[in-house]
Amino acid sequence: MPTFELSELLNAATDEEGTILRRVAIKAKVLWQCRNSDCGLDMPRTEARCTSCGHDRDGRPIGDRIPPTYGAIPDELLTALRAALAEWFTERSRPLPDAVTFTYTDMYESHDWSEWGTLHFGGHTEPCCNFDGSDVAETLIELTEWEAPHWCDKLTIALPR
Repeated sequence: MPTFELSELLNAATDEEGTILRRVAIKAKVLWQCRNSDCGLDMPRTEARCTSCGHDRDGRPIGDRIPPTYGAIPDELLTALRAALAEWFTERSRPLPDAVTFTYTDMYESHDWSEWGTLHFGGHTEPCCNFDGSDVAETLIELTEWEAPHWCDKLTIALPR
C-alpha cells in the first residue's frame, strides 16, 4: 500500500476536502486535535503535547508529574522546589517556564536528581538548563534523601502563573 504525507494531501485539498481528510486522520489516530478551547490545532500522533499551547491530548495544561515508582512527595518539599525554581528564574531575569522536568540518570553515581532541567514553555521545550550550586539543586538533594529515584525517572514540576 502506498504511503502519503498527510501535509501533501491537505495542501492539495480544497477546504471541504481538507476538513474530511482531517476527520479521517483523527479517526485513524494519525492526528489528534488539541482540546484546549483556545487552540484546537491538529497534532501528529507522535506529539504528546500540543506544540502551540502545551496542553495534553485530554486538554489539560502541563502539571506536576511524579514518577509512579517514586510515591507521593511531601507538600513542603514540592513547595520548596517551586519557590527555589521561581527565585532562580527571577534572579536571572529569565522568563518563568510552565514547568521544569528533571531526570534521574545517576551519571556520576551521585544517586541524586540531575541538576540539569528541561524547561517547558507552552508547546515547546528548551533542554539543558543548569541549576548546579543553586537552591534548586539543594532541594533536589532533599528529595533524594526523602526517597531515591529509579533509573531514568522523570520529575516534572509545574510553576504556577
